[in-house]
Amino acid sequence: MKFTRIALAAAACCGLVATGAQAQGLHQPGSVQHVALTYDYYAQDNVAPSPSDLAAAETSNLALAKDASQKDGKGCGCDAKGGDKGGKGGKGCSSCEPWRIFPTIGNGWTVEGWISGGATANADNPASNYNGPVTFNDRADEAMLNQLYLSMGRDADNGGCGWAWGGRMDLLYGQDYIFTQAAGLETQPDGTNAWNGSKMYGLAMPQVYGEVALNDLSVKLGHFYTIMGYEVVPATGNFFYSHAYTMQYGEPFTHTGGLATWDYSDRWTLYGGLVNGWDKFDAVSDNMAFLGGATYTPDHERYTLTGTFISGQEDGVAPPTTTRSGYSLVFNYDINCRLKYVLQHDNFWQDDAIPAGVVPAQNAEWYGINQYLFYTVNDCWKLGARVEWFRDDDGVRLTGAPIRETATGGAGLLTPAAAAGNYYNITVGANWTPRTNLTVRPELRWDWSDGTTGQPYDSGTKDGQFTAAFDAIVVF
Repeated sequence: MKFTRIALAAAACCGLVATGAQAQGLHQPGSVQHVALTYDYYAQDNVAPSPSDLAAAETSNLALAKDASQKDGKGCGCDAKGGDKGGKGGKGCSSCEPWRIFPTIGNGWTVEGWISGGATANADNPASNYNGPVTFNDRADEAMLNQLYLSMGRDADNGGCGWAWGGRMDLLYGQDYIFTQAAGLETQPDGTNAWNGSKMYGLAMPQVYGEVALNDLSVKLGHFYTIMGYEVVPATGNFFYSHAYTMQYGEPFTHTGGLATWDYSDRWTLYGGLVNGWDKFDAVSDNMAFLGGATYTPDHERYTLTGTFISGQEDGVAPPTTTRSGYSLVFNYDINCRLKYVLQHDNFWQDDAIPAGVVPAQNAEWYGINQYLFYTVNDCWKLGARVEWFRDDDGVRLTGAPIRETATGGAGLLTPAAAAGNYYNITVGANWTPRTNLTVRPELRWDWSDGTTGQPYDSGTKDGQFTAAFDAIVVF
């Protein structure tokens, strides 16, 4: 019976995609996201041991920091001649701005948010209701309240000249909280529970920072999302409901420290700062890491290329802290007014991250390639596909996901030796935005592993799985 429900869910997903392809109208070149969403951010990882940082034992991002790929703002859509159709907001697919509950306060201070939730059908019907290493929709055959998100603040916007100041605080309540905790904030410095006592629902504060701008330079101080990667924590920043392995296991989620952004020219934006490593606020081991990068945007703005890099001391096994370094490359290309391509490549490595049983410990490395293709049908419909290869060369990353409940009741289904190998996913889906305040995201996803001695799916019994999922996002 459950498999029948899964088949019906899959059919519904396919029906939504097919229906969307019949809609009419175009978007302005570069305006590839729906008006209610902004999914050209850059990624994040976990906490302390951050969900992704249980290493060996381990919005948003450039858009929230300074996303050069968000230079789209040329209008809500384009007609056949590329003209701006505009929109007056709130009433339908062609509207530009969603309706907000809270008015702008004072000199640009805003309170905005959203609520998102959905469900995932798993063809294997796992007894643990755990979708293997797939996150954030990690629960099968259950309705999930993923995010009740509230963001309060204003940008340090000086128009490129003079002084400006701002700040932001984000609060996330829901089942996604467990993936974006920081040591010493949502958890104790040693990673044990602080103010959250339940694995199902909790509260996270992924951002709280102040920002000062002078001419083309701005400096952010506090706790903020990383600038690395492509996918992000905020539901409104992603096309798909589910996430790539690279985002969950390969990259940091948040940082605490300082980050400078310099608009060096119309083509180049530079980033640099010192942060307290990966997903740490006040951990047992606090060590400064360098975080930096650059974004290049040519005059025609058809593409952007962003490279980011981080290096510093993180928790290891022998000695207690060792050097972890890595980079992320993201290439966004607007093929035409409707079609957009994204390529992401990550590569990270850490010294002495694997206990060898005898001294010395061994080094670890993880890397991968993600590709995305987005097709804007009209202001209501957008289609997308994602193809990913992620390699956890030594199995230290795939063992680090926070697991709410498993058939074994443990903190992970696989040991590092059993988890080492290749992980793949092919995801297809659609975004339907009938109103600027509402977006529905159906998707179909196939996951499989290769070269692993363990079986990461269906409670540790299979090498692959098929899921059909959808969620809805209401912004306010």
